[in-house]
Amino acid sequence: MRLIEITPPVNGTEPATPTSPKKGGKKNTGLMILLGILTLLALAFLWRTVFYYVAIVRGDVEAPTSFATSLTKDASLTAPLLVGDVDSDAIATLDDPSIGVSPDKALLTIVEFADFGCPFSREASYIVRALAEHTDIISYVYRDFPILDLHPNAGWAAEAGECAQDQDRFFDYHDKMYQNQFDLSPTKLKQYAREIGLNGSQFDTCLDTRKHKTEVEEDRFAGIEAGVSGTPTFFFNGKRIEGSIPQDIFNTLLDRYKQLGELEDTGV
Repeated sequence: MRLIEITPPVNGTEPATPTSPKKGGKKNTGLMILLGILTLLALAFLWRTVFYYVAIVRGDVEAPTSFATSLTKDASLTAPLLVGDVDSDAIATLDDPSIGVSPDKALLTIVEFADFGCPFSREASYIVRALAEHTDIISYVYRDFPILDLHPNAGWAAEAGECAQDQDRFFDYHDKMYQNQFDLSPTKLKQYAREIGLNGSQFDTCLDTRKHKTEVEEDRFAGIEAGVSGTPTFFFNGKRIEGSIPQDIFNTLLDRYKQLGELEDTGV
């Protein structure tokens, strides 16, 4: 019988077998980084919402007065004529489109200066329509502030809105124009009026004769006097807030005023 000599491995280990790197390692790492970033953003948003809700309700801080990243500035205005708060009664006109109770009976009066050609005004319009759920405590007044240098047809759109107001359909037409913001030419404005069921002949006459041109100019001038320099700009009981207000902050502000009203009712 032959004996076979077996040589033990060096240091008692098997020879290392080369391995190729796992495929997809870089892809998995990139995915984990992306998920981490999204998680951080979600946490930051949650913190922001909770922080403002708690602070504003407690009265520890005032609501933000500017959301400058969602404000279309009017370059023709070098600086606001007015920096502080304004008299709410002075800008909450009774002849402009409105929702809710009359300003003299409202717990909260909101006046918005907006431009139908402004994308941020369009963004804010969806939030404003939610005010219908709070018509027992608020008065919302819409006023025109067309920025013609940026949106050449904004003046026509503002006048068209007033023509719809003549037929008691302003907010229906308001929504229609924002939905079709890409084309606010006079021809299209007349088409939109018919699409929502307005009297076409009456609307055309109103728009062609520029019936409400002066009204729109008066709204813009009133805005300038109140310190408006871009759209949208809101006034909450005379306190100016610029830009499209995030919905969570908007709801928090409404809740805050509602709580104040409940305290007043109980005599606290």
